[in-house]
Amino acid sequence: MSHVVDVQIYSLKGEINNYSFSEQNAQFVGIDWLQQVLDAKQSGSQLSVVTDPFDYQGVDQVIPMQPEQYFMMDYLLPADLHDAKVLEVGLGSGVLSIFALQQGAAMVTGLEINPRAKVYAGFNALINGVSDRLHIRDGNVQSIFAPVQDQQFDLIISNPPFEPTPPGMDYYLNSAAGIYGFTFVENLLKDANARLSDQGVLQIVTMAPGDREVPGMLVDAVKKYLPHGATEIICDLAPITYAAFVDRFVGIFGQDRSVIDAMKAEAATNGITHLHMCILRYRKNTAPDLQISFTPKIYEPWETPLGIK
Repeated sequence: MSHVVDVQIYSLKGEINNYSFSEQNAQFVGIDWLQQVLDAKQSGSQLSVVTDPFDYQGVDQVIPMQPEQYFMMDYLLPADLHDAKVLEVGLGSGVLSIFALQQGAAMVTGLEINPRAKVYAGFNALINGVSDRLHIRDGNVQSIFAPVQDQQFDLIISNPPFEPTPPGMDYYLNSAAGIYGFTFVENLLKDANARLSDQGVLQIVTMAPGDREVPGMLVDAVKKYLPHGATEIICDLAPITYAAFVDRFVGIFGQDRSVIDAMKAEAATNGITHLHMCILRYRKNTAPDLQISFTPKIYEPWETPLGIK
């Protein structure tokens, strides 16, 4: 009996500063699945990726396409990608690395802890014709840059784990990040500067906690860990309240209400009321500066938080 795998096939559409994805369900059976993917590739999209559907509930889920990913692509600058040596932290399906290579990067090293994601990313690199320039390595949660400790990069990109997560919950590898969703991001910012070349750029897309106006925890981390360059924080127009986001762990995931209430109480004590989706772009060895701006459009459909349908 043939093994059956349900997947999503996403195909890029639009153009720079206006990217989005079309999507289709697929069920791979026997050898026919490869033809389905190739057919999607031949439909006119310059980039197609295969990843898990939202209803795949394993902690090793390879993240489906989310608005934050085309937010990131809209704000990756051609000049930063041109002939660049790139590192992606948290490879996932490989979509951002493949995009970077198609837009002019010379090579990409992708770090990933999830074996399932590494398989998807390798396959996606192959069908998009960039497998010779995407080098996949085992990631390290405890020491993010240990796998590349002797290297520097012109551009470091990441769509890191950023969801506020109840303590002790066995949650998606691609999302779990402490009660504020900031643990991984802070560790990444702490050590990124040393892995950048002299004029290197760090660009991440993440959710970041703060008040209604600004992602204050991200601003504080930039001041602490990235003082030797210019940083832009570009925020989506529609922050969500911290309480609304973590309440979904009760209704969707069956977490204990008292745990969630304790998270909300701690957040309130520390002045955390909202979560902002934002781009951080840091340029090493440029005049120190910190600018905060807002996108001209809304990327996150918070009525279906992070793809929950």
